[in-house]
Amino acid sequence: MSANMQTMAGRLAVIRAGGYSADTQVFAPPGAALLTAGADAAPAVTARFEVDYQGFSDEAKRAFQAAVDVWAVTLTSTVPIRVEAAFSPLGTGVLGAAGPANILRDFSGAPQASTWYPVALANAISGSDLTGGSPHITASFNSNFPNWHFGTTGATPANKYDLMSVVLHELGHGLGFIGSANVANGRGDWGLGTGMPIIYDRFVENTQRQRILDTNLFPNPSAALAGQLQSSRLFFNGQRARIANANRPVPIYAPIAWEEGSSFSHVDEVTFPAGNPNSLMSPQLGMGESIHSPGPIGLAMLQDMGW
Repeated sequence: MSANMQTMAGRLAVIRAGGYSADTQVFAPPGAALLTAGADAAPAVTARFEVDYQGFSDEAKRAFQAAVDVWAVTLTSTVPIRVEAAFSPLGTGVLGAAGPANILRDFSGAPQASTWYPVALANAISGSDLTGGSPHITASFNSNFPNWHFGTTGATPANKYDLMSVVLHELGHGLGFIGSANVANGRGDWGLGTGMPIIYDRFVENTQRQRILDTNLFPNPSAALAGQLQSSRLFFNGQRARIANANRPVPIYAPIAWEEGSSFSHVDEVTFPAGNPNSLMSPQLGMGESIHSPGPIGLAMLQDMGW
């Protein structure tokens, strides 16, 4: 642990119920499906999760564990990832909300100085548990929805929301798919009041290849920055993500009216609609829609950030 390390509370991102019904399936990676099924040929777990369940039925826990199994064979960490998960009422139209319990900067081995990293990622990079026994990811799922689907095969009925997809999505936010940008009172900002970005922020740019962190162009905070964050013209331009997206930057969700918990920290819904293999981290999920894989682009974005 570095003497310069600093920590602060993280933030949340949400997935909303889409106003549509879709009969689409993006299936889990074969290794994860084998692990969920308890097959002898299941691959070794490369990232272990420890989940503290609050308010979940047994069938909801099984759907949650199936989502955990996807990340467990997709990412690598020698430090167990602790998740505090609650099944409880959330806001209207919100299926789930999650994020890193803490973010850390300038820890031992941090690839970028003066940059916040979600704690699970910081732990994976450093090879040690930097916050003791506290949770690494906090996640809540909306108990007010009467039409959850708890299956794990992808056969989600047309009138139900697939819990496994929502859990997989929200764990993605807790693992690092989250930025610090915000718009309020006509001014955009990043850094959560610290003047230092989350690692996700460092990859975001506009169509002119101008990074939103360039304060010579977009002072922090400013109306100019708010214009960028609400432009429908933002992209994640990491090397691995670009390769996974046919050598093009990845469009992210930046609607012209700021949506708290949705804007900035998702891939673009129009570019990656229901059924697209890279649609997991889009901001909405429809009834009948199953997404059981992070997809090559989502995984590449996490790898750009340090996984």
